[in-house]
Order: sequence, then C-alpha cells, then structure tokens
Amino acid sequence: MEQTDIRELRKVIKAKDSVIDWVYGVYVDAENNVCYEDLMRLSDMEEAEKFRHLNIFAKILSPRIGMETFPVRLNGQQEDLLELRSSDGKSIDTFEAFRDQLTSSYEHTDPYYAVLVRVVYDVPTKAADRRTLEDGDLVYEALLMGICPAKLSKPALGFDVDHVAELGRRWQIGNPSCGFLYPSFADRGEDRNEVMIRSASPDTETYLNSLFGIEEHKAPVGVQTQRDLFSTMLAQLDVDLAEAAAISENILEKAAEPESTSLDRNDVKKIAEAAGVNTDSFDEIYEEVVGETPIAISAVADSSVTVKTDTVTIRLPADHAQLIEARRIDGRDYILIPADGTVTVNGTAVRPTDSAAGSSTDSEEDQ
Repeated sequence: MEQTDIRELRKVIKAKDSVIDWVYGVYVDAENNVCYEDLMRLSDMEEAEKFRHLNIFAKILSPRIGMETFPVRLNGQQEDLLELRSSDGKSIDTFEAFRDQLTSSYEHTDPYYAVLVRVVYDVPTKAADRRTLEDGDLVYEALLMGICPAKLSKPALGFDVDHVAELGRRWQIGNPSCGFLYPSFADRGEDRNEVMIRSASPDTETYLNSLFGIEEHKAPVGVQTQRDLFSTMLAQLDVDLAEAAAISENILEKAAEPESTSLDRNDVKKIAEAAGVNTDSFDEIYEEVVGETPIAISAVADSSVTVKTDTVTIRLPADHAQLIEARRIDGRDYILIPADGTVTVNGTAVRPTDSAAGSSTDSEEDQ
C-alpha cells in the first residue's frame, strides 16, 4: 500500500457520501470497564456526530508511511476479521469476541474510545490519461479501526444557569493514537496478506501483535526508535561532522525520489559511501544495530542539520551543511561557519570582532 492509495481512501472516507457502512463503538474507562457499546449506521448519525467520527476515521490513515502508518506482511489471511467484515451490522453480539480481545490485551491508564467500521468502496478504474475516472466493477471492503485515548478537560470558569462557577471536568475523546486497516488497499484492490497499522507505541504492541499474529521481527517500530537506531549506527561508524552533514543532505536527495519511502541496507551504505564514510565495517555494524528493522526515509530525513555541544545549538538548512567546519585552534575544538552577509544578535546588526594577529592560527596538530 502506497501513499497514493492512502490519500485516495482518506478522500472517499471524508466525502459527503462516505464509504463507511456500519460503525461499532465501545468506551472503556481507566479501570477497564466497558461503559458504553453501540452499533450504528453512519447515515443515522446527527451531522455533528458524523463529522467528528469521519475525522477520526480519516486520521487513522496517515500518509506518512513508516512514521505513523506501517504496512505489515502477514503469514496468512485473518479469517476472524474477514468474517467480521462480512457482518451486516445488525447484531451487536457479533462483536463480542472482538471487544473481549481488545479489553484483555490493550494496555492503558486512561479511558479510551475504540471504533471499528466497515469500508465499502466501489473502486473506479483509472483512465489512460490518469486524470478522469471510469466506472469500475471492483468493490473494496475492509475493516478500519482506531483507538482514541480520552483526556480530562482543563479546569475553567464558566456560566452555569445563573452564576459564574467552576465548570465540571469531563473526559474528552481525542484523536486516534493507533489502529489498523485490513485488508490493505493495494493496486486499487485488497491484499488479505497485509495490514496497515497506525502508530507503533509500546501500549499497542501486545494488542495489535496478538490480533494479527505479527512476528517479532516484523512488528512496526516507531519513528523515534528508527531515529535512535540510525544515529547509533552512524556513531559506531565513527563519522565526523562533515560526513554526518553530507549524509543528511544525501538522505534528502533520496527522499525527493518518486515513491521512495524507505531505506534498506544497500541504500544506507551507498549514502554513507557518497559522504566519504569508511564502510569497511558497515555490514557488521548495520546487522548488529539495525538488523531487520525497517527505516523510513521520513523518519531520518530532516530539512535542517543541527549541531549541538554542551552549551550551544547550531541549526542550518541541510543544503548548507557543507559550510560547517570543525577545527582545532590553539588547542581547543571549534565549530566554524562563514559569516557571510549581515550578522545580527537578537535582531541587532553587528560587526564581526577583529581578532588579534596570530591568535587564530591552527595548532601544530592540524598542520
């Protein structure tokens, strides 16, 4: 499933004539008690309630593949979910097993609202000009599910009947923190051996992994973990400042390639070599640190390069990273950036400070 597929689904989900059929919702409190459970048709909802739900459904499908949405290959088709997908949405008893698995395996400290819906989309066929659409004969059916944590509203004063008073705090349902789309929408049809998982946080792993039987090495890894692994690998390759800056610029160039969403081992090695990194031990270090973990380009690509010391932080656009230079002067390490154009301090234009003759000569160590 690619970004174009996700965008297409998001568009038809939020459309006036949404492709959502029935909606099953369950609200669970902090003590894991089911406080509310209902099965309804989207078309029967009040307009405001319908609007709020459609926003939730669309946000489950994030086009940021590898950062918020993860395609996961499965060992086989999920028969229980396929059977649930075929439900006519008339009996709430049909969802008992689904509800019980959710409440027994989803770890949480705050209340949450879980919503499961059926998508029924008459998929149009793309015309040769790729602009217009012709009527198609394929109907894509899937389950879309999201878990929305609830948070207490902030304390506030308000008008209550005839006086100003402290308003009661209430649990407000937020945006989905995790969820899934199954089967995935790929090549304008269904793929029963793939699920699109929304988010990848520790509190969702037990539930989603057990629901889909995801093997440990195939489980999605969150964006921060990807960044940490990538940084650790580069540190073990002993890259210097110039090489690290060049790697950032090379990753941005890779990210600009059409439909380029992830980096495999060979991609990373080529990027490192192009930056001048010694890659003699690359394969061993990559296997030990990253292994089979997928690295999304969007997780490690940054439009700026940030250099930090214990006391200062310097940020430059990635395409200007080559201006940064690290040098040892008079026995101390310095980060140098050419001061071209006007120099300002807190908005005040200043002139560069003249240095005493001979005070900024390189030490013998750098000569």
